[in-house]
Amino acid sequence: MSDSLSRHPSARFAPTPGKLFMHKGQKEVFSDNHRFRVVVAGRRWGKSQISKILIMKYAAVKNRLIWYVAPSYRMSKQIMWPELLASIPKKWIKKVNETNLSIKLVNGTLIELKGADNPDSLRGVGIHFLVMDEVQDITPDAWIKVLRPTLASTGGHALFIGSPKAYNFLYDLYMLGQRGETYINAKGRRVRNQWRSWQFPTITSPFIPASEIESARADMDEKSFNQEFMASFESMSGRVYHAFDRKTHVGTFPFNPALPIWIGQDFNIDPMSAVVMQPQPSGEVWIVDEIVLPSSNTSEAADEIERRYWRYIDNITLYPDPAGAHRQHGRGESDLDIMREKGLKRQKFRRKHPPVADRVNAVNKMFKAADGSIRLRVDERCKETITSLEQTQYKEGSRDVDKAASVEHSADALGYCIEYEFPSRAFTPMGISL
Repeated sequence: MSDSLSRHPSARFAPTPGKLFMHKGQKEVFSDNHRFRVVVAGRRWGKSQISKILIMKYAAVKNRLIWYVAPSYRMSKQIMWPELLASIPKKWIKKVNETNLSIKLVNGTLIELKGADNPDSLRGVGIHFLVMDEVQDITPDAWIKVLRPTLASTGGHALFIGSPKAYNFLYDLYMLGQRGETYINAKGRRVRNQWRSWQFPTITSPFIPASEIESARADMDEKSFNQEFMASFESMSGRVYHAFDRKTHVGTFPFNPALPIWIGQDFNIDPMSAVVMQPQPSGEVWIVDEIVLPSSNTSEAADEIERRYWRYIDNITLYPDPAGAHRQHGRGESDLDIMREKGLKRQKFRRKHPPVADRVNAVNKMFKAADGSIRLRVDERCKETITSLEQTQYKEGSRDVDKAASVEHSADALGYCIEYEFPSRAFTPMGISL
């Protein structure tokens, strides 16, 4: 907290305790006096609440400029604008500008909401208090090159707040606050640390029932759960299908003609790839067969499915790559039309591609959910599928799949089916986000 704020509190503008209450973790952040505070928190912990309360606390000082910055202008409006308007007492307010998302207070303080998607628009002003929300989705340059200089002339303070997203900008800021009260700087001098940081899992909020956390644990893969709810920085580089372990998931899982047949289909020409699955009475799904055809086409893939499973053709559901509905061939038919002509008439697919991350998370969740449950097994004969799951990698330093080795196609085919039948839903736990 700045000296001016601590010496000159205004009772008239002090937050109303009955309306702006805080839980234990929020109180710890609120009462800390470091210039730069970094909060890494799980979903629904109450990030917006502590941001709002600190904005109102700093607004108690006359003639201050306070900025709230989210990844985009639209997000600022969605996340914080209604919160502030509902919480700031009417007697505080002199003027509200809905177009510019600004609130002028009767004590001369101005609160403005901004978006970091256009960093150049944030230049050239002296800010006394800055909140950067959802920092994991903001480019580092927005802070380093644009917003940090705006605090220099005022000695302003800042709150950085967000949820982990691998080891990115938010992690770098978090580590600044983990150096201790003093540290050795680049010149070899021991200096006082102006930064402090915290990690708060969702469960530390008393307003989120434990049952909701457990529900999320069963519905998400382990890494995603740890990142989203435990506020843990997780490495998302390396293997895409990190939950797959051949020692655990590979074995003898034979085809059963009495059970439904699900086929995930990828239409890449080289290779054309299909993964054959069967849902089990136990709730598990077994990968019982695969079809991988180098330098092939859709018609040949359909012929091979028909050759192997013609006796059970009416029991097959195809889960194709959604792009197959649009790719036209010589006679004007699509990939899916060709499959229908071969008898594969029952087709389930998204009208538009789900995000790759959704497919990946759904598959990882089936191999191992955060609660330890396993619902997906692979027959040992499915060599290409096993290779695909083990060798598909992310590009270094990103969440983009590295396609250079061309091993991802069987895993893609698997994902079209699994994401459709067992989507990793956007999980918002019940309870109060305060």
